[in-house]
Amino acid sequence: MKDVYMVHLSLPEHFNSEMWDVIPAQRVMVNDLMERRLILSYSLDMDRRNLWIFMEAADVIEVNNLIKKFPIIKFVKIRIHELAFYDAAPVGLPELILN
Repeated sequence: MKDVYMVHLSLPEHFNSEMWDVIPAQRVMVNDLMERRLILSYSLDMDRRNLWIFMEAADVIEVNNLIKKFPIIKFVKIRIHELAFYDAAPVGLPELILN
């Protein structure tokens, strides 16, 4: 059974050119992990200092192994928190009304 983890990535105060260069690859990887439902949500604050990622994984080792592959990994500090539960609003198609 898989559990949900919240990963908090602290970003550097100033991005250098190397950091900017890896952002497109980071988005590609995140999009792939979201399509595979390994990442449930991915959020960046307005100051571009904090990323919060909700991930589904078998254990913290699996989460850590995925995070270590992120293109931005050498620029960030990581904190991983196992959650007791994760609730989210249902996502789906609008209800059809048949007249």
